[in-house]
Amino acid sequence: MSTDRAIPLGLVIDDDATMRLMIRRGLERDGFRVEEAADGDTGFVAFTTHSPDVVLLDAIMPGADGFECCRQIRGHPGGERCPLLMITGLDDDRSVDRAFEAGASDYVTKPIHWAVLRQRVRRLLGAARAERQVHHQARHDALTGLPNRLFIDERFRQMLAEARRYGHRLALVFMDLDRFKLVNDTLGHATGDRLLQDFATRLVATARETDSVARLGGDEFLILANRIACREDAAPIAQRVLQILCQPPVIDGHVLNVTPSVGIAVYPEDGETLEELIQRADMAMYGAKNQGGNRFEFYRPEIGLRVSRRWTLEQGLRRAIKRDELVLHYQPIVALSGKGLLGIEALVRWQAPEEGLVSPGEFIPLAEETGLIVSLGERVLEMACAQMVRWRDLGLPPFPVSVNLARGQLTPDLPAFLAGLIDRHGLPGARLTLELTESALMEPTAGVCQMLNDIKAFGASLAIDDFGTGYSSLSYLAYLPVNTLKIDLSFVQRSVVDTKAATLTAAIVALGHKLGYTVVGEGVETEKQAAFLRAQGCDAAQGYYFCRPLAAAGFEAWIESSGVLLDPGPERPAGARRMRRPRPPTYVTTG
Repeated sequence: MSTDRAIPLGLVIDDDATMRLMIRRGLERDGFRVEEAADGDTGFVAFTTHSPDVVLLDAIMPGADGFECCRQIRGHPGGERCPLLMITGLDDDRSVDRAFEAGASDYVTKPIHWAVLRQRVRRLLGAARAERQVHHQARHDALTGLPNRLFIDERFRQMLAEARRYGHRLALVFMDLDRFKLVNDTLGHATGDRLLQDFATRLVATARETDSVARLGGDEFLILANRIACREDAAPIAQRVLQILCQPPVIDGHVLNVTPSVGIAVYPEDGETLEELIQRADMAMYGAKNQGGNRFEFYRPEIGLRVSRRWTLEQGLRRAIKRDELVLHYQPIVALSGKGLLGIEALVRWQAPEEGLVSPGEFIPLAEETGLIVSLGERVLEMACAQMVRWRDLGLPPFPVSVNLARGQLTPDLPAFLAGLIDRHGLPGARLTLELTESALMEPTAGVCQMLNDIKAFGASLAIDDFGTGYSSLSYLAYLPVNTLKIDLSFVQRSVVDTKAATLTAAIVALGHKLGYTVVGEGVETEKQAAFLRAQGCDAAQGYYFCRPLAAAGFEAWIESSGVLLDPGPERPAGARRMRRPRPPTYVTTG
């Protein structure tokens, strides 16, 4: 089609110079640009050269006649949708049938009625433009304007034919955006959409002219690269993809620290169909993501095994949530001023029937990626509250229990769920502390702030976990209803060997106290680390130095043997109570 859509281009093919001149003048009066050809052979060449918007051609010409020229144009890429108007003195039924069989869009007989011809051309051009628009919309993504899966299906067939003919390879480079779901959940879908548009623009700019870029849906994109001599030739394409987000996009005033994960599959080694290549490049992409993201991986059979394991784990996790395969372990949070206990943190463990104990570092990210985190989180909260009730019935003091929340759990239904949960178990809200990471609170919206205030209103406490490692601005501390800062273990453990880490840790303690927060150091493994935190005035700590996470029975035994107190904490009234396990009941039998 002509590149200048504002000025349509007509191609007139007729061996009669006078007729060509008359049609030219009529088209030019209607605002067309015009090209001419005197026979079917040169007419077809003119079509491939100029890509006109409409063709008007005679039926009877020397060399290739109008019927043959129609067939040639229809067989040429782009010619299948171009309007072809046959103009001829032949008015018999057989000639009309031949014209339409050859691909003519319409048929006008000579002598020409010029008003009729003008209307026929306008109608054909309007219909062709509407068809092109429908065709384009069906093959392109509405959000980014990139080709979609249907387009790539057609393009792959063309590339495959060329690759087989000349012995080339093809590479399918598959990618998605790390942390995209967090952006969507935190800043809203409108911001997420603009991020996708920005990424699409950058992706097109970095691709080779011979490659095809497409969006498959969500945050999944691909590049279909042809003329690849060897497998390694695809690596520079993936490297350029990784580099395009080195300068973080700024969307609606938010600096978005997102990165791509990229997988590569190569024809013919990794598959001979588009479906196979997409599937295996997707597996390779997940291999890159599982190694931290912001990298690329070629498909390898062992990656397929890892992806298969991931699928198996996902199905197993769905069952585990329903079948009570999850257990909670509890780690004490100990006051550094003495032997008091500020509370405990509930940590979920998965004892799979066939796999054995599955690491939280494996199944928690999986739950977040698959959306299972909401049902998993609700189950953990139910279990923690039920255990608090059992401890209450045993006569243990009412120490607070901390439970981690993922960003995906911050839904509008959360406050009502929590209120119903503690009411159902007959617990005061003060028994529950909810821990969120800085990343989960990245750019907190007004809705999230209101949600946290609603949770705080029924007595629950809020803690920022892994403080110092996220992407958030410190400004959120000024308006979020936070009670506790938990210093990330990376600072705590390096503080005794690295002066900069020590300075940062001391600064976090001072900052937290200035804001009126309780400050807890995480990951304490040595006396030296505990002494450092104590010297900085840190309120409490947890880690293997004090006690590793224990199942409920083990935790009860630890309480009995350690003789710890329930510490009143920096903001609690005095009157700590020693935590003693109750005396077993005496049973008296009669009869």
